Amino acid sequence: MEVDEITELYRAVWRKGWGSVSIDELVFIRDLVRAHRPAAFLEIGMASGLSSGFIARFLGESGGKSFTSIDHDDTFFGDPTKPNGFLFDEIHRGGTLDARLVKFKTSLDVEELGTQWEMAFIDANHQHPWPILDTLSIWPRLSGPKIVIHHDLQLYMKQDVMFGIGPKYLFDQMPEGRRILSDANDGNIFALDLDMERDELEEIAIRAIKLPWSLRSPLQPAYVAKIRAMLERFYSPRLVAHFDRCLAGQNREDRFRSGL
Repeated sequence: MEVDEITELYRAVWRKGWGSVSIDELVFIRDLVRAHRPAAFLEIGMASGLSSGFIARFLGESGGKSFTSIDHDDTFFGDPTKPNGFLFDEIHRGGTLDARLVKFKTSLDVEELGTQWEMAFIDANHQHPWPILDTLSIWPRLSGPKIVIHHDLQLYMKQDVMFGIGPKYLFDQMPEGRRILSDANDGNIFALDLDMERDELEEIAIRAIKLPWSLRSPLQPAYVAKIRAMLERFYSPRLVAHFDRCLAGQNREDRFRSGL
């Protein structure tokens, strides 16, 4: 899709207040897909299905074979009368791509899908430590270029209480050579090159997880159990122990008043 085609379709379906990617952010994603030509692409955070539909179009045009988008529920936060993914078909418009929209799943459930992906887009819970946890969750299922795109780098700057600082924390802990920064939407989107050894990713995660958590409410026991199971399966005891220490100090109700 060229920019004028993206723009025309975007303006036909987009509504203010939906928190969607912008036109120039879509162009950034398109260019990465064109450059790396992934066979399989994963999206964490389906919402309206706007980005899902466009990414599926980009993928199909670049020879991709499969697209998967997941979301933790099936109610679009921008309009509770609509289901997540309601724009997908209108934007994607068919094709030979194997597209799956999977509801009631988070990054902690990707092992159940039994698929490897070469690129991913994470636009889900921006409260720290979720962006780094999402990244850790999908990394074992990545192959090929292992490019992971994150949205809302600048979200925290728009908030009086900085709940959405997770992408910024993650970006700052990444070595400069691993960052792919765009100027789209005032620098609100970036990608990470995660073609690295586990030990390097763990060091990044340890630094990130230590930073002040910005959750609106504590992680519930069911999520904690899934997070620990993921860390124990794919990462070192050192990272598990570090997460446990941070959890004990930061996952407390009395911390969730200022956002940090």
